[in-house]
Amino acid sequence: MTRYKLMLDSTFCLLLVVYLFQVDTANGLVAIYLLHFLLYLSLTLLSFVLVRYQLGIRLLLIGLVWLVSVWYLPLMGLLLPFCTLALLLYGKKLEATRVWLALILTGIPFFFSGYSLIYAGISIFVGAFYWYLNRAAYVTADLVAENEEMRVKLDGFAAKLEAAETTGIRQAYLAKLEERNVLSHQIHDQLGHSLTGGLMQLEAAKALLSTNQEKAAELLDNAILINKAGIEEIRKTLKTTKPAQESLAINRVKAQLEAFETQYGIRTIFQMQGELSKVTQAMWYVFIQNLTEGLTNVLKYSQASRVEVTLTILNKFVRMEMKDNGVGADSVTKSLGLTGMEERTAKLGGKLIIDSTDGFQIITLVPLETMKND
Repeated sequence: MTRYKLMLDSTFCLLLVVYLFQVDTANGLVAIYLLHFLLYLSLTLLSFVLVRYQLGIRLLLIGLVWLVSVWYLPLMGLLLPFCTLALLLYGKKLEATRVWLALILTGIPFFFSGYSLIYAGISIFVGAFYWYLNRAAYVTADLVAENEEMRVKLDGFAAKLEAAETTGIRQAYLAKLEERNVLSHQIHDQLGHSLTGGLMQLEAAKALLSTNQEKAAELLDNAILINKAGIEEIRKTLKTTKPAQESLAINRVKAQLEAFETQYGIRTIFQMQGELSKVTQAMWYVFIQNLTEGLTNVLKYSQASRVEVTLTILNKFVRMEMKDNGVGADSVTKSLGLTGMEERTAKLGGKLIIDSTDGFQIITLVPLETMKND
């Protein structure tokens, strides 16, 4: 802002100097004018350098130009708009008091100057230029401040997100440790006691085998019973601790969609209806593989911003639909990926349906009856 004002002031002073040389002006008077122009430019620059005393220096400059122009250098009066309207450049925003003060101080010489029309034109031009300069400079400054504030907030959100992720990872790790600890205690309490008891029975049977075969046989039977009971307890423990297959599979699907959204910025929506226990492991394999291939196609070709995946378990078949809001295609050329999806689905007696008229839609249908007969 300082640079533009000094450039405008210097240009206008140069024009006045050119004008003085074009008219019949004594050399001494030209020298006095040059001295005053240099003094004006120096004080203008000083007002910007000494920010603390900026307003005071500008008011002094206004007074000096006014006195000089009234007394003996009338052309100096044409510089008054540059002095008075420079008040518009002082401060962060255009306040009404400062605007009216600048307009009044600028308008008074109009009625006393011998260059009224020229003075009015200069005042209008300088006023519009300085008003725009103020607005452009401080709108930009406000935008920079706003961007900086948003950056600070974004950094704060990123720090919170990182802390939350770290906390989540730590909690997940602690949960795994607790599960392992519980499982180790259960194995120790059940299998350890059973094996110890059975071992003691076997050692006693070995000692009595040569002297009392009947008692040794009884001890062997007890050892067998103890070991069977221990094995059964271990089987029960593993059965209760192992998660259901459908729970693992549905979480894999959700994790895959979340990872895709995080990595590529494409919104994913997942919906599910029906009883998951009806879906077999083989069916889950087909659905997950088809989903992976479908997401790859979305990333390569669709230019989509959203992908919707719906899994519906009905009475006679399971339906997985994947639909995006991308560009679609007039015709579908079955690539190696789509062919592989069809083959996987066909092995379970199912069918793959592809529709590219509105975005891209892939439907995987697998019958439940076929799986029961298998």
